[in-house]
Amino acid sequence: MPLSNIEKHYNKHNEHRRLGQRHGIVEFETTMHHLHRFLKPGQQILDIGAGTGRYTSALMAEGYSVKAVELVRRNIELFLKHEPAADVVQGDARNMPFIPTASADVTLLLGPLYHLFGDEEKLKALREAKRITKPGGLIFVAYLMNEYSILSYCFDEDRINDLMERGVVDKDFHIQAQADELYDYIRLEDIDRLNAAAGLERVTIFSPDGAADYMRTRLNRMSDDTFARFIEYQKCISERHDLIGAGSHTVDVVRCP
Repeated sequence: MPLSNIEKHYNKHNEHRRLGQRHGIVEFETTMHHLHRFLKPGQQILDIGAGTGRYTSALMAEGYSVKAVELVRRNIELFLKHEPAADVVQGDARNMPFIPTASADVTLLLGPLYHLFGDEEKLKALREAKRITKPGGLIFVAYLMNEYSILSYCFDEDRINDLMERGVVDKDFHIQAQADELYDYIRLEDIDRLNAAAGLERVTIFSPDGAADYMRTRLNRMSDDTFARFIEYQKCISERHDLIGAGSHTVDVVRCP
């Protein structure tokens, strides 16, 4: 079977290393900050699309029981090298029959929807996460945001006119990614539409990275004290509605009915 675009990407790209760089540290620390707001001792966590295990490892170290699911075999191999005791299996976020219904108190979906195109495919993953999460339980769903891509890859790389002529970016500057590409980018109204279709209720929504991806080189030049203050700042402003959607990622925290 030929390798998918996702497998090709992660065979070359180390997600664990990205989260260890300063812009990734902002994303990780802010996400953990919000996880700690809701997690309770003894809860069962499912980490779907766990990558190389950055969040699973951190939560295991805090004493949580975590089961991880990851699509890419190489990610699992890297995962087990640094966390050999992890409970991780290979699987697709859209269909996980090996996970019992209503078995998780909290489900993390911090990556799969980046790579699923259109409402139908995203809803498969959301509904499967809803199935495996207990009634009243929470799902943390990460998305890649349209405006970050428009600014960083379309305008900054001077590709916007060509992409609009080809229909990849529409007249409203919404990216219309094709299924043979790696990422899909959405806006807040798209997330609202998906929640309504999946029957999920928002608890909160936050930007885990804010301006961090735009400021990679600046973050690297900061002193340790200033960088620590930047993380504090991002945690503080991460739920501001005037800023959500401008960063590269958004995490929607939704409750199962």
